[in-house]
Amino acid sequence: MARIFPFKGTHFNKGKVGNFTQVTTLPYDRVTPELQEKYYSASDYNIVRIIKGREFPDDTPDNNIYTRAGETLKQWLESRVLVEDPEPAIYVYHQEFTAPDGQAYVRKGMTVLVELEDYSSGKVKPHERTLSAPKEDRFKLLTHTDTHFGQIFQLYPDDENRVMALLDPHTERPPDMMAHNEEEDVVHKMWAVSAPDVIAAVQREMKDRLLFIADGHHRYETAINYRDYRLREYVGGKSTQNPRNAMVTMVSMSDKGLVVLPTHRVLHSLTAFDLQDFLRRLGEFFAVEERPDKDATLAALSNLAENPNAHVFGLYHKGKFWFLQLKDADVMTKLAPDHSAAWRSLDVAILHEVVLEHILGITKEAQAAKTNLNYERHPDIAIARVDKGTHQFVLLMNPTKLAQIREVAGGGEVMPQKSTDFFPKLITGLVCARVDLGERK
Repeated sequence: MARIFPFKGTHFNKGKVGNFTQVTTLPYDRVTPELQEKYYSASDYNIVRIIKGREFPDDTPDNNIYTRAGETLKQWLESRVLVEDPEPAIYVYHQEFTAPDGQAYVRKGMTVLVELEDYSSGKVKPHERTLSAPKEDRFKLLTHTDTHFGQIFQLYPDDENRVMALLDPHTERPPDMMAHNEEEDVVHKMWAVSAPDVIAAVQREMKDRLLFIADGHHRYETAINYRDYRLREYVGGKSTQNPRNAMVTMVSMSDKGLVVLPTHRVLHSLTAFDLQDFLRRLGEFFAVEERPDKDATLAALSNLAENPNAHVFGLYHKGKFWFLQLKDADVMTKLAPDHSAAWRSLDVAILHEVVLEHILGITKEAQAAKTNLNYERHPDIAIARVDKGTHQFVLLMNPTKLAQIREVAGGGEVMPQKSTDFFPKLITGLVCARVDLGERK
């Protein structure tokens, strides 16, 4: 099912830029205005100048962030700041990091081209809905550069990790590219593997495997839109680097470094919010118990994280914490009858259906527009927003389990927004894939 290909990766010329750390970034959607300025200051060649450049008040249709990205790419290629590898390769990608639980991990993946498949084919499984604005933004960048910069993160089932076993021997030498992402304190290493026999063996192993999108739903759907757009005018190049394929990083679902973090909900701008009334309404569906502090609340969540029948949450408001446990899971059958039992058992689905929509009256449209909520990985940052008065309360969560993602997405259902947070992020700038459009029709 998964047709993957090696490619001639385009990457920074170390002789020109020196340190890959100075030219790589977090994914575009994680680049805040503060990070954008940091990246601009780090190097004249930082990839942020292409993937998320500065906007100016006098921007025009002929001079804007997308046209400047295309011109910057052209200049960097001509001056050999960016160079293309001579042989097609699979790029083995390791991330060395310490998770929030204090444990050290190495996540192992491979960066390849994959043949784009519409969701209707059933060969690629999404698990989240997308929004139009990010797709419009990435589409404009892609059409002005004809280059895949950002990583689409895909998972594939491989209980025995057979695919990575083929590639592991090729990581015993120093990496071809290495960067340290300071924001997440992660060391990223990449090796180009161009041996034809190894590539063919990996392709054979992957051909019958389903693919699940872990992160980068917007980029995947943008790549499909770009494919359809370009192939209306061009025939597509003869190499595999044509519009039919896109760059992705794939990780086995059995990889020991695969870490999923919770994404907490931070509520704001709720009119006439009354804590006591909210606690009373929560009490209709949850056992509600006050907890002394953050650590005790998070510990209570963690203690029940592996219990499939325990659906638990934390609540913080003005210095106080509560522990919530769903009394009767049958309420989800009433509130979400059109969904599967697997979907209804997701903590994130319970929180959105029971708490956000049923109790607080925040519609799915308002949730998608983030009218009353923001998402935050770090509980301390979420709590600080409430303490500062910009937000009203926090709903703390356990992470979604990998087995749940596989079951729900495999069944063709999508989860509520921000159901998963795979840690760490795949950085941008280690390698990119230029697209060969071929001749005009």
